[in-house]
Amino acid sequence: MDFELSEEQRLLRESLSRLLADRYSFDQRNRYRALPGGFDPAIWRAYADMGLTALNVPEAHGGLGAGAEETFIVMAEMGKALSLEPYLPTCILAPRLLKAASQEHAAPVLNRIAAGEVIVAFAHHEPAQWSGEAEALSVTASEADGGWRLSGVKSPVRHGAQADALIVSARAGEETCLFLVDGSAATCRDFETQDGMRAAEIVLEDAPAERLSSGIAASDAIARAEAAGLAAVCAEAVGCMDKALELTSDYLKAREQFGRAIGSFQALQHAAAGMVIEVEQARSMALYAAMMANADDARQRDAALSAAKVQVCRSARSVGQAAVQLHGGVGMTMEYAIGHYFKRLTMIELEFGGLDFHLDRLSALGGLDG
Repeated sequence: MDFELSEEQRLLRESLSRLLADRYSFDQRNRYRALPGGFDPAIWRAYADMGLTALNVPEAHGGLGAGAEETFIVMAEMGKALSLEPYLPTCILAPRLLKAASQEHAAPVLNRIAAGEVIVAFAHHEPAQWSGEAEALSVTASEADGGWRLSGVKSPVRHGAQADALIVSARAGEETCLFLVDGSAATCRDFETQDGMRAAEIVLEDAPAERLSSGIAASDAIARAEAAGLAAVCAEAVGCMDKALELTSDYLKAREQFGRAIGSFQALQHAAAGMVIEVEQARSMALYAAMMANADDARQRDAALSAAKVQVCRSARSVGQAAVQLHGGVGMTMEYAIGHYFKRLTMIELEFGGLDFHLDRLSALGGLDG
């Protein structure tokens, strides 16, 4: 299979790499974190000007209709920069969730996503699900005055407090449904996560909503969106690991001990070589996840994505720990970048299911070959 980038894909990677190199130094990122929304709106506008917000939107709605390869490129570059913007929920999850909706409901949102005019969050996970106390959705939907009303709690919702619109999963009778809720209709408790991102607890109290899809269509849209999201964070992890390896290599060349660079010590060279192997293994599986994220066969898709996440989790832990160890004491400080990459890699391990979850799912599916 040909993994060479096309001319357009190379231009995409180079353009985004230049933008992030100019606008996303470690010190600049710290300043963006301190802004009210946890990111710089000017960077979001720059993404829109480059066409990044339109990447996964169908051409009929002003988008580019790009594929998984382009998404991999973008997320890997954002991983290298530890970008803070709500790109994943708005530009990757939302377009897939809206595919099952009618044109009346989907078109206005998709048009605004493509133009970079709206931030959308996916409110799906609930506190009881994380504690293992419940599997079914507890947020309920009821018909009222010719429309729908939602009640319940969603948490954590990535960039929930910054969202102009929420796509909410809820239970209407015995059916799983997806609803569109205006961000102002929800009560949000915003908080910063360990890796510097933003999340929120969303409380819905008889909030007005528009139903986007229901039943099998809604469940399939959720499964496909989460598959795309999982593939995206695998790509982001590869970008994080690439940068962690680069920072560690530079440190080994610059740091001197006993009159010479510590990179000349054989034991440290072996540790760095191990990092290279782990990164390449993760890259291969992340590319596999990108190729399989849109597969129609649910078993093959889930097995491929679980296998990829297992490898990415293992590589992320190995690379992150080795990078911090090779940096020594400075690797543990908040003032040095490498610890922040390790934090992000640790959080990626938990997104869309952790190592144990995906090992169990892969086993239940009979492995990659069934």
